[in-house]
Amino acid sequence: MDEWDQQRATRRSLETMRRIALDVLEFKEDDEALYTYVEEHGLTVNEVVYYLNAYEYGGDAGLEAIRNPDIIPPDVARGAVKTIAAALDEHFQGRLPYRITDEGTAIGVYEIQKRMNGDTYLFAACQFRLTLEGRMWHLYWMRKFDAWWPYAPPTRGRKYTLKARIQQLLEDEYGCFWG
Repeated sequence: MDEWDQQRATRRSLETMRRIALDVLEFKEDDEALYTYVEEHGLTVNEVVYYLNAYEYGGDAGLEAIRNPDIIPPDVARGAVKTIAAALDEHFQGRLPYRITDEGTAIGVYEIQKRMNGDTYLFAACQFRLTLEGRMWHLYWMRKFDAWWPYAPPTRGRKYTLKARIQQLLEDEYGCFWG
């Protein structure tokens, strides 16, 4: 089983996701053990790694952000959109056309790109999700198989602030956001 199924991946209970992540944490560097686990449990590698990453990057809150994202209160969403836009404007000095969307459970950032024929389209850069309990901002990037994937928090400082997560977007250390 290698195919990605977002619905299947997110409909498991928090307890099941946590159990899978904790199981795999014990041997995450052992590919053979990982593939054996995947086969024995009828999972996909992507599904297992999805839970593992979400748990490593945010504990139970990270799992909740993928399973049942909180609705971002409208005033918080408006403030986040303004903060993200100001950071993008300052960093790119108007050279990067973008669109920011309030998607209810996430704030989306999309780069406006042009096709060869002149048509424009939105290229998914990232999503910011907020778990209300603990006020933790989670950053996601778009995988090539159309899945929003958890992005590791910064290694230092206040890891889950909107400011810290915006800085990661701007730095794009792993080339995940700006294609």
